[in-house]
Amino acid sequence: MRRRGVAIAVVVAAVVAVRCVFGERHVAAADGHMCVIQAGGEAVCSGSAAVTGPGKLNSPANVTFHAVTAGDDFSCGLTAVNSSLVCWGALPGGNAQLPPASTFFIDAHAGPRHVCGLMSNGTVACFGTVASSRGAINVPPGVAFQSVTAGANYTCSVARNHSVVCWGDASNTVVTAASTWRAFTDAEHVAAGADHACYVRVNGSVACWGSNSRGAAAPPAALATNGSVWWLAAGSGMTCAMSGSSVPGPVTCWGAVNGTIAAAGYEVACAGWGCVTSTTNTTGGGSGKVVVAAAVGGLPLPPSRYGGTGNSRAYVTTVAGTGTSGFADGVGGVAKFNQPRGVSLDGAGGLYVGDYGNHVIRRVDIVTRAVTTVAGIPGTSGSTVGATPLQSAFSGPGQLAWRRMALETCL
Repeated sequence: MRRRGVAIAVVVAAVVAVRCVFGERHVAAADGHMCVIQAGGEAVCSGSAAVTGPGKLNSPANVTFHAVTAGDDFSCGLTAVNSSLVCWGALPGGNAQLPPASTFFIDAHAGPRHVCGLMSNGTVACFGTVASSRGAINVPPGVAFQSVTAGANYTCSVARNHSVVCWGDASNTVVTAASTWRAFTDAEHVAAGADHACYVRVNGSVACWGSNSRGAAAPPAALATNGSVWWLAAGSGMTCAMSGSSVPGPVTCWGAVNGTIAAAGYEVACAGWGCVTSTTNTTGGGSGKVVVAAAVGGLPLPPSRYGGTGNSRAYVTTVAGTGTSGFADGVGGVAKFNQPRGVSLDGAGGLYVGDYGNHVIRRVDIVTRAVTTVAGIPGTSGSTVGATPLQSAFSGPGQLAWRRMALETCL
């Protein structure tokens, strides 16, 4: 999970200040099924195999993923190899419309009948049909985006100037409130539900608009004013926020799902029946847990292997480091980190880590587990732009967002 924050882009020896919000999606929820990314990158989906889309539960064989999302009759994921968009099931319009495998996406999110992906240059591409999604795939031209979320027949994105842009079903209360969302100038991330949407402000507080018939557009007073929210998810009649100074953090929901559904969550996704969140391991066995929270007055829970309290189907594995603070390059447990605060895949077998306490950026080879320092001077805090990345100085690099020609660190 990559949190809200100021970012420093490193391109050879150039340092540029930008803002970013992204979220790796290892849990996904749709009205009839849910999906998780397991250890090893397998996408596992469970739920009701509708007649129109039985294949939505059957992820492709021999393909590993780092993110997953789900629509009514289809599921999609971003591959671990090159972060390309792959879908299975009955995506409206078929899978032939998807871009080539060489197309690199940094995030993807599905609505009931369409899916959208964000590319590293700020381009958003959406797939489905205009008719079935009511125009939700018609991305406005000429806008550079930093996040995207698909709702029920509409899409909302945050532009790099912190404005919000929504398009799609002209009768949806989110889209019709154009005078509201066009006035936003301080957005970091937006979450789209069925007929409401919420966004995280630059200062970390939350605001919502659209229908409030079930309380989903009325965030708790504390979240509407404090500066610690770093991720949102919205469903039909509910919204959940993840907050705090570190990951994992408490998952607080309002609307049809209400209260703290997890004290320490990594991610959360919502649908019409409720929300699902991945949490820390409470048993010490090395695996995470998936917790499902049912909505009051919502749809029935989809048939699921997870149940109401979850089980260890979503896993957390150690790739490098031992838990002992320090600095050392090496393979696996030989390597040491000091307060690592964010990771990002480069689509070429590399996992980049913001080593906050050592003031450097590290690269972990996922196959060999070898850790190398790629930017910054170990133990030296600063903002100097050196002749090479290893001669440049950082001050506590935090969350990362990979681009093909840049690696951004979100503090």
